[in-house]
Amino acid sequence: MRWSRHIKIISLTIIGDSMKLQKFTNQDPIYYYNTNEQVQIPDTYQEKPFRAMWVSNVVNIDLPTVEDIEKYKSKIIKILDTCEAYQLNTIIFQVRTNNDAFYASKLNPYSRYFTGKEGKEPPFDVLAWVISQAKKRAIAFHAWCNPYRVSMNGDLSVEGYLDTCDDLNYAKQHPDHLILSKTGQIILNPAKKEVKDFICSTILELIENYDVDGIHFDDYFYPYGGLDESHGDQEEYQSQKLSQELTLEDFRRYHVNDMIEQCYKTIKQYDASIQFGISPFGIWKNKKENVFGSNTAPGCTESYHALYADTVQWVKDEIIDYLVPQIYWEFGHDIAPFADICRFWVQVCKDSPVDLYIGHGAYRLGTKGEFLNPLEIVHQVKYANQFDTVKGNVFFTYKHFIDQKDAYPGMQALKKLFNGEKI
Repeated sequence: MRWSRHIKIISLTIIGDSMKLQKFTNQDPIYYYNTNEQVQIPDTYQEKPFRAMWVSNVVNIDLPTVEDIEKYKSKIIKILDTCEAYQLNTIIFQVRTNNDAFYASKLNPYSRYFTGKEGKEPPFDVLAWVISQAKKRAIAFHAWCNPYRVSMNGDLSVEGYLDTCDDLNYAKQHPDHLILSKTGQIILNPAKKEVKDFICSTILELIENYDVDGIHFDDYFYPYGGLDESHGDQEEYQSQKLSQELTLEDFRRYHVNDMIEQCYKTIKQYDASIQFGISPFGIWKNKKENVFGSNTAPGCTESYHALYADTVQWVKDEIIDYLVPQIYWEFGHDIAPFADICRFWVQVCKDSPVDLYIGHGAYRLGTKGEFLNPLEIVHQVKYANQFDTVKGNVFFTYKHFIDQKDAYPGMQALKKLFNGEKI
């Protein structure tokens, strides 16, 4: 019933083979930010070679622990069945959440979100089984890793949290290599050479032992919200000669860039066919900050400044194989509209060997505002895929593909689109 009710009130002005978008909530035209140009989407969908979902394991968002292994295996099969139903050909599966592992490792303990307690062994090599099941269906497997994060929040002191960690945890072994966010979240210090070496060693161990098609980083570099000044990286900054040449912000970006480049080289030296991709926060810089920035409002968060993630430089330096900017805003967003941000990333990756995939916030379907429109994600896919530079689409996160409530109408529409039905 909800699906029928939504469809009846969608209004689009059709112009030739394209449609001018109007807001779902009040039928006002949707313009590019700060312009009088109305956004248009193609009437047809162009299929792209990369179609993927994120499977998020941190705090067990998409999967339970393996304590009930039969239940876990059945859920993996359902994920793969869902991929086939939606014509997806890739899963981006989280294997490192908080400085841990969802696989056998000599460097990292098994994750508490995997076995129920950090360091506890699973009944068998579960990740190898998951990968084999994906490969049987010709579904590519990208191992999603978080390079720096140690804890999710600051609910416990550093000492208190490390007491909950297994002795194999690098953070527990090297508490002097840790820094804190303003809210007390623990991360590895990106400016430490030892930390970068550890991350690269972890990646190498993973690709040596598991048949992965790609290594994938998400958007967490320096923490959102900034560092605790008394437990930050100032000491490291002062001790390195770079402090004489670089501002603190540039110093941080230098070390993140260096980590990315070292990981890229580590992967390519082992096997050049393994892809290395990153899914950054959707806004690099705003146009007011930089003439080359996205057409978004000056007040928007910028990954360049907030997270010290110079995503555009990674593309220029060709130290990643693909980029998946998280454009989790709707077309009608007041300060960060989907279309403006998508066009920015198309320009960044145009004529580059770095493939551009668009990250869509399927988790927002059916929630509020323009995401009440069940066709919001369908429209985003049609819009993005009209550009030759866009090579694919990725959706956050798996559980919303099987949602039977708010996201259901929108995800059913997406399924129809991907299965060749007219939407």
